[in-house]
Amino acid sequence: MFKPKVQQPVFIVGMHRSGTSMVSAALNDAGVYMGAIRDHNAEAFYGVDLNDRMLEKAGGSWWNPPPREALEEAMMNFQEALTPTQMYTTHLKSPSGRALSLARQWSGPWGLKDPRLCLTLDWWLKKFPKAKVIWILRDEDDVVASMLRRQEKEDEAASRLDARSALQLVRTYNEAAALAIRESGVEHRSVRYEELTSEDVNVQRRAWFSLYSLCKVRPGKMEGFTRKSAPVKVETSVEQAKELPTSGPLVSVLVPNYNHAPYLDARISSILDQTYTSIEVLLMDDCSPDDSREVLTKWAAQDDRVQLLFNETNSGSPFAQWAKGAEWAKGKYLWIAESDDFCDLDMLALHVDALERNAHAVLAYSHSHLVDEQGQFLRDFLDDYGFIFGDHSRWKQDFTGHGPTEVATTMVYSNTIPNASGVLFRKSAFDQTGAPQTTWKLNGDWYFYANLLQHGDFVFHAQPRNKFRLHQRTQRKRAAASYTAFDEILKMYDGFQAAGWVPTETLDRARGQVAMWWAANVYHMDRTAEVMRNNRRLYRTFRPYRKGLLVYLLKNIAIKLTGQFFIKLGLKAPVKKLAVRLFPKTFFAH
Repeated sequence: MFKPKVQQPVFIVGMHRSGTSMVSAALNDAGVYMGAIRDHNAEAFYGVDLNDRMLEKAGGSWWNPPPREALEEAMMNFQEALTPTQMYTTHLKSPSGRALSLARQWSGPWGLKDPRLCLTLDWWLKKFPKAKVIWILRDEDDVVASMLRRQEKEDEAASRLDARSALQLVRTYNEAAALAIRESGVEHRSVRYEELTSEDVNVQRRAWFSLYSLCKVRPGKMEGFTRKSAPVKVETSVEQAKELPTSGPLVSVLVPNYNHAPYLDARISSILDQTYTSIEVLLMDDCSPDDSREVLTKWAAQDDRVQLLFNETNSGSPFAQWAKGAEWAKGKYLWIAESDDFCDLDMLALHVDALERNAHAVLAYSHSHLVDEQGQFLRDFLDDYGFIFGDHSRWKQDFTGHGPTEVATTMVYSNTIPNASGVLFRKSAFDQTGAPQTTWKLNGDWYFYANLLQHGDFVFHAQPRNKFRLHQRTQRKRAAASYTAFDEILKMYDGFQAAGWVPTETLDRARGQVAMWWAANVYHMDRTAEVMRNNRRLYRTFRPYRKGLLVYLLKNIAIKLTGQFFIKLGLKAPVKKLAVRLFPKTFFAH
């Protein structure tokens, strides 16, 4: 009897009404066998049945997901005797029960689509550890609207959903999928429904090409896909307007400055014009060689809430200024308003209100936009979240989180508080943690946030009230081009491990991710003997955590060199489009 070689499948995950059926049908047409026995949603019956049974065993259903702990327990020993070969054979069988005989169908790519996979993906990846995942995301409100329309039309759910409960269901599915993908490290593509159905042909083709290339099939249809319904705004995620305080507990605003004279007027005016007025402002200077002190002195003469703290010698560290300012501060809360940034005028009021309402929260922070030297929009940090975590929907609405959990599951992979200027600290927690060590030059804030979050909750505000200015002297520019930044991250991970904050296997995955970040930045570093010697050392350090690191490094350098060649020829734009198509969702195209 012919026994097939078990192929590793492609799992298509995503919330109901997010476009997974459309993707499944397109991939099936391109040669990804999606199963012989499927329902009207292109879902293989046997896969749906297994998922439903797991959810039922945990005391839930697709519309009423069980608690994470209950589902993990239910999946632990579920169908333990079921082998990958048996599952694969079932997938390939025809309705008559006879196995498909064509070698193409035994050996070709195959896939499984079911939104419930968002919840049960861990179990499937244990059966098929080298599988690939396609994650389809769609605007939350559009999904909710579509679910409610379908429910009204078909009366399909045993438990009726309203707008609020449907929105929560969407977020539960997306959070579960994000966690499973991140924790497993599975090879995946995340793509938005809006890209797959975009009116821009180039956007649409790029999105579909990334899916076909992941599945290693000949590209099928890549344009002409349209939305079944127009975007609809459902009043679910909009926060009710509330009256913010204009006065209350004292906030100490620290403005540590070094050589940022051109940006000080915008910075200080955005502080003194805040709608929340109970502030003291400590304008600090670390022996700037420009005319910063003249600008700072001018502002101190205009407002009696302002004090000057000038160093006689340069401290050598931005974090030394944090510590000095905290010692002088008298407020209940601390705001480290970095001297080259600026913000919306209600940011402070919003953060004070959040911390006053939540006694367990040690900090509140706002989403940030990256702006250029003139203060013009460059990009959204949501792009970073989407690139690193596969999904940025979590950061599209306000939320409160548990600090230690955030460090162990999210902040271990990236500093998700991108800018200190957008953060308000509870001073008692700041004092308990202590300011970042002055020996840390580039990533001390990341380690500091992780330490601080061990003491309580945090509050996130999704509206981008903070503006993070990117210029040649900014710390972010220095970090990307310095091997020191990667040494500090590795040292931070050692600290996480010693403190027991993060599981070892998670830290190893994080080290592997940082290895890719390092490889993507080697080309931009100095070519001095010191830098090259330390990069060789970092390569040896990173190699155990990332398979194929050398190939990735050499490929990246080759692409950068080729790119420079085409830039000199004046062909930057078309070549960039080609790179994005050839290397979607990689550091090359980011």
